[in-house]
Amino acid sequence: MCLRRFERACFLGEPVVYFNSGRPQVDNKWTSLALMVYRETIRAGKMPTSEIFSQILGCLRLPHDTSLQERLTENLGVSDDNSRSSNLYSLIDGFGAYDSPAFSLLEETASIGIVPSVSFKVSPIVVDTKQFHSFTAEVYLLTVLKGLKPRLAAGARIPNIIILLPIEKAKVSSSTREKVINLAGRVCQAVAALLRRLRIPYQGSESYGKIRINGATLKRWFQPKLSSPSTGKPDHLGSSQSRLGKGISHQQRNIRTGDLSYY
Repeated sequence: MCLRRFERACFLGEPVVYFNSGRPQVDNKWTSLALMVYRETIRAGKMPTSEIFSQILGCLRLPHDTSLQERLTENLGVSDDNSRSSNLYSLIDGFGAYDSPAFSLLEETASIGIVPSVSFKVSPIVVDTKQFHSFTAEVYLLTVLKGLKPRLAAGARIPNIIILLPIEKAKVSSSTREKVINLAGRVCQAVAALLRRLRIPYQGSESYGKIRINGATLKRWFQPKLSSPSTGKPDHLGSSQSRLGKGISHQQRNIRTGDLSYY
């Protein structure tokens, strides 16, 4: 019920996202109620189903409207250079897709076994979404992207990501024979739509149940080309990008000198 009411509020354009300290945060009574009931269920010793957990994450999803995207850009103080490979989502908490508590919720839920923990021990990183519902698949993939940021900051190589997707089979009859084809289900469509929205190119097809994101592509995605709104010229050392670049340099220096207090 909470998810349906929250989605209805988003569809009707009701204010569900507020910017506190410049960060987008979901502030909605149905989201608050869903989180409260979920946590009370956990405290009572009950184990929510994976479907219920996905619905909770859905209540933390940011709307995909143009005005919100413009506000996110405005708060960063920079503008996109409008090229296909450039974006601002990598600089935004939650990548402009989910409120930040969604990631903490996924980690908490992984600790009690409702969803598997995210692992960065293998290369390429394999994200298996075949047992996930749509919202869980999205947040799980975003959690992997979030975890790769420190690797880039430390100067490490960004590994490739392989995403395994559930596929559905359907029989198609023709005048000569009957054949079975693969169809991209709801989870496949959700993951592919998320990647397109974030402007992350990938290889493969959802209908084959496997797609791949190149590590070099991700590295470029994490370092978008920005333009200053005041000059309209490329500004790689301005505003948020400048702070991000300085932070990466400091972390690399601390790692080389053995000073890990930065973390």
